[in-house]
Amino acid sequence: MAYLSRYLKIIIFLTAVSGLFCVFSRSAKAADIPVLMYHYIAAPQATTTLPGLYLGPDIFESQLQEIKKHEYNVVFISEVAGSLRQAQPLPKCSLALTFDDGYEDFYTKAFPLLKKYGLKSALYVIINRLDTPGYVTRSQIKEMAESGLVEIGSHTFNHPDLRTKKYKDAVFEIRDSRSELEKISGYPVRTFAYPYGHFNTDDLSIAAASGYWGAVSVKSGVSQSADNLWQIKRLRPGQLSGQAFSNWLRESFRSEY
Repeated sequence: MAYLSRYLKIIIFLTAVSGLFCVFSRSAKAADIPVLMYHYIAAPQATTTLPGLYLGPDIFESQLQEIKKHEYNVVFISEVAGSLRQAQPLPKCSLALTFDDGYEDFYTKAFPLLKKYGLKSALYVIINRLDTPGYVTRSQIKEMAESGLVEIGSHTFNHPDLRTKKYKDAVFEIRDSRSELEKISGYPVRTFAYPYGHFNTDDLSIAAASGYWGAVSVKSGVSQSADNLWQIKRLRPGQLSGQAFSNWLRESFRSEY
């Protein structure tokens, strides 16, 4: 019995350190899927009031290395939404990467690293900031979409607090931005991100009626379900790197049990 106990402990340890100890599915329409949220891949600007939105390229690369090393299954956020809608579970240990706002450093810093490690990500862009200083361009969007590694999502035309907008203006920002972005990218736009993470019940209904498969929020967690496709939870990995990031990610699959 002592030998059996020791053997089981070794198996559990090896499984945990490999990154494959994932509790991932509770039913056909519910699963634990970490959706990681990023903004800038750069050192914080001296004048910023939001240093938490910045992540150095070296730290981001370290996180990608851990994801790759431990063989997590990186999927597009649309695949997360699609799997829940269709009640078709994703492979074990699936996760998604997302970037908000469409900053220029996604193209110059994050995109080369995604190509280096062969990993996918969603990029939520603000249409009326394309081709302006500090943001990606229309041609870069097309290039990244064509790579097969970047899925373009809508973050509205103007990045307003949707709670303050009249209904017709919210429709414009949510629904009409999707069709406009499809013209720009040449690809289907299947998911939406609420500016600032703010929304009301009307915004949820508009998103659901606009042809999207789902919408991401800034609510923290990994428990996703078909009942909450318009409020998909996300996690902020912060400044973690190396084994600390790996431990955090592994634990995130079990964080709501």
